[in-house]
Amino acid sequence: MRRLTIKHSAIAYILNREMGYTQSAIAKLMGVSQGTVSNMIKEFEYQREIRNLQKDLDDARAIIEKQKLLPQNEDYFC
Repeated sequence: MRRLTIKHSAIAYILNREMGYTQSAIAKLMGVSQGTVSNMIKEFEYQREIRNLQKDLDDARAIIEKQKLLPQNEDYFC
């Protein structure tokens, strides 16, 4: 059985979402089942959302730090 990587998922995602390939056509190209392609695309979408949310959190932390909105002591959140 082939070991599929995140790169394979990204390729499947782009072929499907941006280039209009069907999941069946992608499956044939990659030598896997259509269900596998479906799962790859879903998992890639989840990972993409998670990473985007992480970037939003990192940006918010940077703004808080830059604006010196950090509490002066640890009792602030008690």
